[in-house]
Amino acid sequence: MRNIIILNRTIKFVSFLYIFCCLISCDTTKNSNRNDSVKARELAMESEIIGSEKDVISFSNSTKLDSNDKDTHILLTIDTKTINQNNISAKVVFSDDRSDPIQNPGDPASFTSVVNKNMKVYWSGVAKDTTSGDEVAVLGIYRKPDGGAEILESLAKDPNKNGVVVGKVKNKNITGFEYYSVEFRINEDTLRTFLVDPKLKMMQ
Repeated sequence: MRNIIILNRTIKFVSFLYIFCCLISCDTTKNSNRNDSVKARELAMESEIIGSEKDVISFSNSTKLDSNDKDTHILLTIDTKTINQNNISAKVVFSDDRSDPIQNPGDPASFTSVVNKNMKVYWSGVAKDTTSGDEVAVLGIYRKPDGGAEILESLAKDPNKNGVVVGKVKNKNITGFEYYSVEFRINEDTLRTFLVDPKLKMMQ
């Protein structure tokens, strides 16, 4: 009888151990599955972040390709005190904001401004002597009969500033020079209206 009681207790204990081990194994499997799920989500998020970073880098690079495209501002500096119809070339100096060399005094026809396609170009004038009180207004830009390449699409007076002319550059690559004339006037005096003939070139 005693042996039977001991055997029953042993069977119950072994059964308890078996059930306990099963529970532990099941919980471990759940934790493992849960960890695998978390790792999968983390990997997916990392993949999305890397993809987003690539998109940003790609956009940045594409923007950088066009970062050098900009408008061109051409300035005429005039010796308003001594200029006349016989010495125009010697009294006008061209410059711009595109790192083009400043025109050699006495030779405005040699001055070339670089422009970018689909951008704008502005012409304005100032007196060499800033204390003179003289005002220089650009009246118009005219393509010469033998103007060469046709770089400019349109021309108009700047609605925001008197004495400034704005040109729109064509949206396509054009090689060669465009030869044109700049008409300017000093102090709104029709007798002090002059023409000079520089040129344009499109940056390739």
